[in-house]
This record gives sequence, structure tokens and C-alpha cells, in this order.
Amino acid sequence: MGSGEAMGAAPELSEATQAGARRKRLGVILLDAGALDRPALAEALRRQRRSGAPLGEVLRANGLASAEAVETALAVQGGAPLVDPVAEPPDLALATAARLPAMLERRALPWRRDAAGRVLVASPEPARLSRDLPGLTRALGLTGEEIVPAACGPRRFEAALLALHPEVRAARAAGRTPARLSARGLAATRPRAALGACLAALGLAAAAAPGVVLPVLFLAALTLNMANVAMRLAALLAPPPRPPAAPALRRHPAAAERLPSVSILVALHREPAVVAELIEGLVALDWPRERLEVLLALEADDRATAEAVAAARPPPWIRTIPVPPGAPRTKPRALNHALDFARGTIVGVYDAEDRPAADQLLRAAAALATAPARLACVQARLGIYNTGDGWMPRLFALDYAVWFRLALPALIRLGAPPTLAGTSFFIRRRVLERLGGWDAWNVTEDADLGIRLARAGYRIGLIDSETSEEAVRRPLAWLRQRSRWQKGFLMTWLVHMRAPGRLRRDLGWRGFLGFQALFLGAAAASLGLPLLLAGWVWWGALGAPGLGAAPGWLAAAALLALHLGQAVMIGSAVLAARRAGRPELARWAPLLPFYAALGTLSAFKALAEAVAAPAFWDKTAHGLSRRRPAPRARAALPPARREGA
Repeated sequence: MGSGEAMGAAPELSEATQAGARRKRLGVILLDAGALDRPALAEALRRQRRSGAPLGEVLRANGLASAEAVETALAVQGGAPLVDPVAEPPDLALATAARLPAMLERRALPWRRDAAGRVLVASPEPARLSRDLPGLTRALGLTGEEIVPAACGPRRFEAALLALHPEVRAARAAGRTPARLSARGLAATRPRAALGACLAALGLAAAAAPGVVLPVLFLAALTLNMANVAMRLAALLAPPPRPPAAPALRRHPAAAERLPSVSILVALHREPAVVAELIEGLVALDWPRERLEVLLALEADDRATAEAVAAARPPPWIRTIPVPPGAPRTKPRALNHALDFARGTIVGVYDAEDRPAADQLLRAAAALATAPARLACVQARLGIYNTGDGWMPRLFALDYAVWFRLALPALIRLGAPPTLAGTSFFIRRRVLERLGGWDAWNVTEDADLGIRLARAGYRIGLIDSETSEEAVRRPLAWLRQRSRWQKGFLMTWLVHMRAPGRLRRDLGWRGFLGFQALFLGAAAASLGLPLLLAGWVWWGALGAPGLGAAPGWLAAAALLALHLGQAVMIGSAVLAARRAGRPELARWAPLLPFYAALGTLSAFKALAEAVAAPAFWDKTAHGLSRRRPAPRARAALPPARREGA
């Protein structure tokens, strides 16, 4: 039972109260029942005027009345019978596995038959079901049956669904993305064997005919590396983006734009050390509680994290969603499962270690509300708060600054398909569901979702807000995390290049070439570094012994690529540090070539895992830093816009 339901049982309503309840407002019913006092009602009405949310949601989310009291009053007001599908589980002959998708989508649970043989369908919104009984009958496959909507609390409804058919829910979460756009086929034995055979054949060919194969490989690595450098150079030379206008989003229910409902999804796995601070950061978000819900998706066997969540005593609008056992055990599968229980029209994602700016939801919702429908998603920047933990977090912070301050804005301006970060983005729910959610088999589900958005004709925007994250402190942990990202980029490239002609038509020539430069160029920058170094030594310093005359232009090209790439890397980092307001990080920029060399090691690990274990999620541990993020200022918007924002 959630914290909002543990506030005490609702007072029973007398027959006289019930008889007149249908003619009364919800607040009056609760006052008459003694479940609400007048100051609490006045506060709830004030909050309702700001957000436009139903009064029942305002009372529940802000703890102004017990959940049981509100549910009872709503049931009596609407004339629907009140049922408890947890205390009295549904009839499995009605709540079948085949009907589960419709139950989740319609928020309707075929519960039991009454004495007259009618099917009672439990729902937190029985009045909504009553408005379309024929459609509900068809969706549930109950043609010829008489349906009676029954009321139950949202927590009870959710708990009842979570007790039903875990294997069906697990399969639904794992297979939500269409097969042609999913990496699940790469996990099969045959594609993995084919990839391994290609790599082995390449090695044998290089050993048998080095004079032919090695120059070809060298030129391919050189071309992709130069494309990567060109993209960095374009980002370095591009003018800084204009600062976006402060968001203005009306809160008054009489206004044309009401506050949208927002669902935040957080996938947690073995994260007990950061739960308390995560909840503290979520509570600091500036958004009406009645329009906000946070779903913590926990693996069903992760007891340590579940106990940490319970110990933190989260508010009623934060709740846990156990993820049923199944394969693959990945973050996107957990997000897909939680999405079925989310109700918001905007869906946001945070990671366990995130500390978002307090006004981030305001800025995201305002950007989506005022933009054309093609703008389906907005991304906030990521920053590192534990740079005092050593050289690795400092270089990580520079890496993030380059991506979010230079590279990502440049990709959007150039028309290349941008990739999303794994956190702090907000997407229109209807678009996310249309695309098939997240690919549970891709270990960089964020990058893949960005490409699928671009292929479907949607755009991604940036908002002027930042989320602080904890960077890993040890090189080994960095290698594990980075190899997962690189493996995911490779998988994403393989998935979308299954039909290159269709990909080119979806993205256009500019987007198609940008996709190659971003995904293949990133791999070449890491995997090709040893080849460029070896080529420069082999052809330039040693004169290509055993291969005849040394092609001097190859050595010159390798040397130019190496030095130009390093110069652009360092210059980008210095500029990005200044734009991020962290100029003290700029003096660490000369160490980035060594940081990039670590990327080569992680890239070879990623390549090996792509063959051996493509869906393996190499988990990054959080909560190890000795540093803590600075408190976020709550009033981050300009005072003149505050009341209307």
C-alpha cells in the first residue's frame, strides 16, 4: 500500500449522505463525511486553480485527504460500485492473459460477475469507461456481455494488474519495438556468428595479403576519422546558439493551455546507495504534485533497492513498479514496463544518480507546449558534479561539455539525426507509444530512440536546463561504462543499416551521411586510432618494409589526421568549458588524447561483446563519490514571468 493510502480508512458514508451525494460536489461529500476539513479544502481548491487538475488528484497527491476517503467519495458521487481488486482478486476467467494489453491501455480490469450476471469492470476512472461502453466491450473482447464500470483506487488497480500474468507483461516489455527496428535479432546465434565470421575473415585476409588489406583498412579508418574531425570542427566554428526565451506556461484552468500531466520514469537496479538523494532531488522539482507522477522501475528481485525506497518514505506521487523476471535484463525493458502504468501526456526519464534543475519540468513542458507537433522531444544538458574526485571525472565533465554545448547543437543545426542522452529528456507520450517505446535489446536505447524519432519525421530540441550526474572515478569502471555505449552505437548502426536504402529515404542524404559520420565515425575514432598510429610508423618511419615503395602521402595523411584530431579535440574542450561556465576545467584539456586512448580499449571490449553478448548490460555503480551536488535553486525563472510560468 502506498504512503498516500496509509493515512487511515475512510469514514463510512451514511445512506442519507449517499442518496444526496450525486447532487453534490466532491469537496462537499468529503466535508459531510468528516474526511476533510475546510482549510484543507480551501488549499486544494487553490492548487486546483493553478494546475487545472481534478480535485481528487489534488487531494491525493498533496496528502490533504486519505486516498481511501477520496476513492469512496468519487465512487458514491459517480454512482459506481466501489470494489477492492486486491483484497478480492479478479476472476482469472475474465482477466485473461489475452486481455492484458487492453486492460493496460484502457485502465480497465474485468473483475467479477455480479448476481445478475453482469461483468463488473474495475477502474480508477469509471466515469470515463461509462462514456464509451461499446468501445470498451470490443477492446476487452466481451461482446454480448453487459458491462458495469466499478470504482477502485488507482493504487489498488495498479497492484491488482501487477499481480496478473507477469510472463505476458515481461514479453510485452521486451518486444515493444517493431522487429525491423529492434536489436533483438542481433542477439540470435546466427547474426552473432556472421559478425564473428566477418571479423575473423578480415583478420585472415590482413595476414594473407597485408599489402592490399592494410592500406584499404587504413584509408577507411582515415576517411571516417576525418569525417568525425570535420563534425567536431563544424561544432567548434559554429556560432553559439541563442539563449532560449524563458518559458511561460499558464497554470490557471480557465486559460487555453492547462498544465500537462508529466510521468517521470526512473529505472533502478542495485541502487540503494543513491535512492534517498534521488528522491530528494525529485521532490525539489517545481511542478504541481497533482500533475506529476514518478515511477521507480525496480527489478522484482532487487530487495535492497526496494527497502531503500521504503526507508526514504517517498510522497504519494512517487511509487515503485516491480519489473517481472525476463530477458533481457536491461534499462529499456524496465522503462517499457513502467510506461504501461504511466498516465502522463509527457514522459520524462531520469537516472538514479541525477540531480535535475528545479525548473526543468517547467522548461520542458513550455517548450513542448509552444512548439509544432513535429518537435516530439526535448533534451536537457548533463553536467558532472563530482569533478573534485580526480582527473577521470574532470575529463568526463569536459567530454559532456563538448557534447551538450557544441556537438549536439551543431548536429541539430546541420540537420544530422541527433542522439538522445539516456536521461533528462522529455517526449510526447503519444509519439513514444507510436514508435514502440524503447528497444529492450539495445544497450544504448537513448541513441536508438533518437534515430527512430528522426526516421519518423520528428525533431528533437534542446532546453536551457542542466542535470548534474556523478561520473565514475576509476578507469576500469569508465572502460565498462564506455564499452556499453560503444557497443550500443555499433548495434544501432547495424540495426538501421539492415535496409540502407530505406534509411536514406527516411533521413534524406544529409541525415544519412550524418548518421554514418556519427555512428560509424565514432567507432572509427576509437578502433582506428591504433591503425593510424601503426600506419604512420609503418609507412612514415620504417618505409613500409616488405610492402615495396613507401607511399609517403599515407604517412603524411596519418600524421595530419592524428594531429588535427587532437587539436580539434583540445580546442573544443576549452571552448565548451568556457560556455559551460567551468573555465577551471580547461587546463585539463591537454590530457584528452590519453582519455581518447582509453576509448580504444573500451571499443575493442565493445566489439568482442557485440559478438559474444550483445544484450549484456555492464552495470555502472553509483553513489561512490565523496562529493555531493550543490542544492538546486528553486526559483530559477525570471521573477517577472514567475506567476504566469
